[in-house]
Amino acid sequence: PHTRAPGQMGVTSGIMGGMTAAGAVCGLFGLGFFIETDHAYGAYALSLLATTPFTWAAAREEPLEEARQRPFVTEEVAKAYYISAESHGDFYWVFCSRTGYYMAVSTQIYILYYLRDCMTDPEISGNAKMYTSILCILSQGCSGVVSLVAGHATSRFGYKPLIYAACTCMAGVYIGYTVIHEFQYVVALGVVYGSSNGVYLAADYALAVACLPNKEDGAKDLALWGIAAFLGTMFGPCITGPTLALLGKQEGSDAYAFRGYVGVMLLGVVYSFLAAVFLFRVRHGYAPHPERTNLDEDEEAARGG
Repeated sequence: PHTRAPGQMGVTSGIMGGMTAAGAVCGLFGLGFFIETDHAYGAYALSLLATTPFTWAAAREEPLEEARQRPFVTEEVAKAYYISAESHGDFYWVFCSRTGYYMAVSTQIYILYYLRDCMTDPEISGNAKMYTSILCILSQGCSGVVSLVAGHATSRFGYKPLIYAACTCMAGVYIGYTVIHEFQYVVALGVVYGSSNGVYLAADYALAVACLPNKEDGAKDLALWGIAAFLGTMFGPCITGPTLALLGKQEGSDAYAFRGYVGVMLLGVVYSFLAAVFLFRVRHGYAPHPERTNLDEDEEAARGG
C-alpha cells in the first residue's frame, strides 16, 4: 500500500485483478488442453520459480530501523492471527465479507459435475471436462478485462457500491443455474459471473487497504485478508459438498439429481448475500472519498473538536 498514492488504489486494484485473471486463464488453458493433471503441481512450482524474481526486483523494501523491529516470539505470532471488530474496526468486516464472497466463488467448483449430470446435449455431458475448461477460460477472460476497466470506475462510484453490484450479479447467476439445461445459457451466465468477479476484484484490494487499522501493520493485516479467501474456499465446499450428496443422491447412479445442484446454487446465493451484508458495517468505500482512512478524525473535525 505504501508504494501507491491513495487516489491510485482503485486502478491498482483493477490491475491486480486483471493480472490474477490472466494467470487463471493461462493455468486453465494449460491444464485443460496441454498439461496432464499429474503434472499440474510441477508446472505450478516452475511458474513460481520463473516469476518470483520479478517480484523481488520490482518490490524492493527498505529494512526496518532497529528501534522499530519486534522480537520474534510465539505470543506475537499467535496475536498476529487474531482479528475482531474491536481490534480491527472496518477491516474486520471486510475480512468477513471476503470470506463470504469466496464461499460463493467456491460454488463454481461444481460446474464440472453440473455439466456432466444436467446438460441435455450428450456432447456436453460426455465431454464435461473440456467444456468446463472452455467455460472457465471465457469467464476468467471477461473477469480480467472488466477488472481493468472497473478499476477506473472506483473513483466515481466508490468501492462498496461496486462490491454490492458484484454480489448481486453473482447471486443472479446462481439463480439462473437452477432453471437451465442448455450449454449456451451456461456460457451466458459464465460471462456474467466473470464480469461480476472482475468488478469485485477491482474494488476488493483497494477497500481492504482503505480500511487498514494501522498502516505500519499493513503487511500483517493484508495477510489476514488473504487468509479470508482461503477460509471461504475451504468452508464453502464443506457445506455445499454434503448438500449436493444429500439432496442429489440417486440410487444406482453415479450422477447427482438436478435438485442437488439447485441446493448447491441456492447456497451460492446465500453466500453472496452474506458477503454484501457484512459490508453494511463498513464506513469506508463510498464515493467521492473512497480513500479516506480515518473517519474518526473527519467526524471530530466536522463537530469542531
